[in-house]
Amino acid sequence: MEIEEFSLERIQSLFENVVPLNLSDSGVHPMSINDLLDKDEIEALLQLELGYGWTNGEVSLRSTIASLYADRGPDDIIVTNGSSEANFLMVMSLLEPGDEIVVFTPNYLQIVGWARAIGVDVKTVRHDESAEWGADIEQLRETVSDKTRLITICNPNNPTGATLGNDAMSALVEIARNRDIYLHADEVYKGSELAGEEPPSVADLYHKAIATNGLSKAMALPGLRIGWLAGPAKEIYSAWQRKDYTSITTSTVSEFVAERVLQPELRQRVLRRSKSILRENLQLLIDWVAVNADTVSLIPPKAGGMAFVRYNRAINSTELAQRLRDELGVFILPGDVYGLDGYFRVGIGAPKSHLEPGLAKIGEFLASSEFLNLPLRQ
Repeated sequence: MEIEEFSLERIQSLFENVVPLNLSDSGVHPMSINDLLDKDEIEALLQLELGYGWTNGEVSLRSTIASLYADRGPDDIIVTNGSSEANFLMVMSLLEPGDEIVVFTPNYLQIVGWARAIGVDVKTVRHDESAEWGADIEQLRETVSDKTRLITICNPNNPTGATLGNDAMSALVEIARNRDIYLHADEVYKGSELAGEEPPSVADLYHKAIATNGLSKAMALPGLRIGWLAGPAKEIYSAWQRKDYTSITTSTVSEFVAERVLQPELRQRVLRRSKSILRENLQLLIDWVAVNADTVSLIPPKAGGMAFVRYNRAINSTELAQRLRDELGVFILPGDVYGLDGYFRVGIGAPKSHLEPGLAKIGEFLASSEFLNLPLRQ
């Protein structure tokens, strides 16, 4: 089986640990065990036997995760090694060669890569920049067909930080329900909304909806590698069957910490920290964009740990990112990895001590005669 290179992950794995100022991450700067557990819990962790756990996730952890949803039980949840494994299991459980899926773009393209590799026809529907990166529901209506088996969206969106409003979500659910097709949402940034209350999951709104989530992004704990799928028990069982062929189990240490982190009080404390960091850093970025308004523009994200910045000179985004990385030691993600040249993604969950000097260096490059003498992007 051939599979296209996942360029976003390849670029990050090559450079994120070696560049002095890493602004490529889309999550929030991680927390430590000491930030999360009290002395008694740390002592209990040290006494934990490092055996195999439940292959679909320990029952109490699945029950804790299920409580995050309106009407789900432990059999509606499978715990995975990060949300990436959850997405993989979802694809391999629901889709067959010759099926059709509809993907909202720009998006984290893992699902697209796997779907194409197994012979699924991928159609795309846009997030519309002119509507603050809102989902184009009318285009979706025109795109779905009798062959469509799955609609998938990242909400809040990676890379734009846009969120679906209630009307758009209701329309999305209506289209899926009328066609009797699966509706999937990658919700790994859920809980990082910068204004208003945390919205319901898509898994609360439709019987054939499946949600991906995890602790890597809004919850600032990527090193735990804990993700999950929430959805109908039959489809979750199918994912479990496939997990027996992949990673078997997640880490017992990670599950121990995850169950405590997902208790309501601690979960809210973690999310408050994330939103505080994101709000402060987003204002820093907005101020930077204002100073550099002759070369860049931004539709501010409504959630998530990243912002998608547009620039107006005719230089390829991969080339721009490479020059910033090699010449100035600043690592951003080019819009190319999302199929959108003319943009770059900046992580606003990074420590301010990285974000501030990183933006300053990018600003120096944008203000250079070399950049300003480039023709305007058409």
